[in-house]
Amino acid sequence: MIISEIKINRRTPIHRPPGNRDRGDEPLTQQRLPHTSPNWSQGINAWVAAGYSEHSFAQDDALVLHADAADPSNRVTKATLRSLTQRIAHGLRTHFDIGARGPNTDIVTVISDGQVLIPAAFFGIITAGGVYSAASPSSTPADLARQVRIGTSRLVIADRAHAGVAHEAAAQCGLDAGRMVLVLDSSPGRWSLKSMDRSIDALSDQTLEWERVTDPKALEESLITILWSSGTTGLPKGVRLSHLNLVAETYITALSARDWLVREFETNPSFVPTPYRTLGHLPVSHIAGLFGYMVGPMYSAGTVFWLPRYNWADLLRYAERHKITVFYTVPSIFLRITKDPAAARAFRFVEGASTGAAPMDAALQRAASAKLGEGGKEPVRIGQTWGLSETTGAVTAMPRGDVDADAYGSLSPVLPGVELRIVDEEMRDVEEGEEGELLVRSVLVTRGYFRDEDATRAAFWDGWFCTGDVGVVREGRFYLVDRKKCSGKKQCADLSPRKKKQEILKYKGQQVAPAELENVLFAHPRVHEAAVIGVPAPDDPGNDLPRAYVVVDDRGKVTAEEITDYVRARVAPYKQLRGGVVFVDEIPKNAVGKFLRRDLRERAKMEMRETGAKL
Repeated sequence: MIISEIKINRRTPIHRPPGNRDRGDEPLTQQRLPHTSPNWSQGINAWVAAGYSEHSFAQDDALVLHADAADPSNRVTKATLRSLTQRIAHGLRTHFDIGARGPNTDIVTVISDGQVLIPAAFFGIITAGGVYSAASPSSTPADLARQVRIGTSRLVIADRAHAGVAHEAAAQCGLDAGRMVLVLDSSPGRWSLKSMDRSIDALSDQTLEWERVTDPKALEESLITILWSSGTTGLPKGVRLSHLNLVAETYITALSARDWLVREFETNPSFVPTPYRTLGHLPVSHIAGLFGYMVGPMYSAGTVFWLPRYNWADLLRYAERHKITVFYTVPSIFLRITKDPAAARAFRFVEGASTGAAPMDAALQRAASAKLGEGGKEPVRIGQTWGLSETTGAVTAMPRGDVDADAYGSLSPVLPGVELRIVDEEMRDVEEGEEGELLVRSVLVTRGYFRDEDATRAAFWDGWFCTGDVGVVREGRFYLVDRKKCSGKKQCADLSPRKKKQEILKYKGQQVAPAELENVLFAHPRVHEAAVIGVPAPDDPGNDLPRAYVVVDDRGKVTAEEITDYVRARVAPYKQLRGGVVFVDEIPKNAVGKFLRRDLRERAKMEMRETGAKL
């Protein structure tokens, strides 16, 4: 099934300029973008060059784009960001020759928590002609050294918290760590970008003019950002993103927001949009943080209040203090919102909310939505997005105001300019209601992985990107099921050097999705978190027994048997937790909150060895 060819119905937002004829029967694959869609003959630098004024809803250079959540007087305005970008670009070009040989060549690795100067570093690297390579803040020195080597970086930028890790990694790579590691400091009154030995100040007093990229082929083939895959199923790979990828993602995702604004103005000519305020709590090494906090808000004239890293108490404190109006986060945080009575007050000003990175079932989506926006003008309904680093983020999105009760549990309509299809193991399109792997074709899709031709070939089939995610369409709505064994049957078997671990479990010939069992567990009143993996049946080879690792509020008040019985009453017999229930203090996660199932599998191996069972 090619999802993008499903006809648009009246519940699906139709992207058209005012006054155009109703194109409600036009397939999404043929749907034209409105006349305000992007001029893709320019790169992301053009936004900086214009001071963003020709692209943002607000024209005021005094607009605050970034502020420290703990000290909002420590802030970056639109004019300041423009100046910082040029100054950093000049420093990088002058002291390190970044971009001197031309664009797309010099890679700068950046490891940092959230801070108000990180967007300036991002745009400064690109303006200098360099490539921004994002490293996870959870990286060990060995992890970071591997990324520096693969990325052929000659320069590392770190915040103060990760300067030691960066110094050790640089030394392992044979770099002059004192000179080639720059420390980015956003502390109030102490903004700086200096080498660790203090010999170089890269926050120059002079500025470097940027180049406007106008050649369409250069835009498409450019390399300005490398995002490293989470590594939850193998070694991380470097996802190549271009000017075209990031500019297209910004414009396309903004279309639904524009349509909502148009509808509001048509209904009420005196309508005044609520200012865009969000909390930067997801890692900037992930597409959600990079796009959601550094690129997207710049276009929509929003303010990002930065947390250095996620902390539940701080999240509540600053969401309330800064009256956050827009909130995107992962399902595990929305789950916690449903469990904490203080969350409703903290998020009462939220008017728009969405989630991604993992499936959210209808029950959690409904419960979390009920906790948001009590002080707002209308009920808030969380929309689900779906996408990957390889698709520059979201390729589906639920337009604000369009989520109804029937849509809970589903993801969202396909964005304009995106084609999706669902295929079986033989790469044949499936019928509605049948599960299969999701394939994407769009201007948003990466051109491949950095210096990994095998992985790039394995990820594409006849021009389509194989996501490795399993989905299904029911009654015209798209649902995410879980991960599959590998991406692209023939390519995975023949070319991929690192097959993805299976997340879909099999028991007695039936498929069991861990995400489904996790959503059942989330609904238990004492369960805070839960992750499900498969362990092999000792006396029945080829069968996976679902095992749940569970975090509860009080172990003394709940037993494993109670949890098992709770699940048994709610799922089919073949989906039972035959692998047992294990209570833990914390579920291992990566920087963006995805469960590290491989860590749980390693733990399960140890547990089964201790009990004499074979894994």
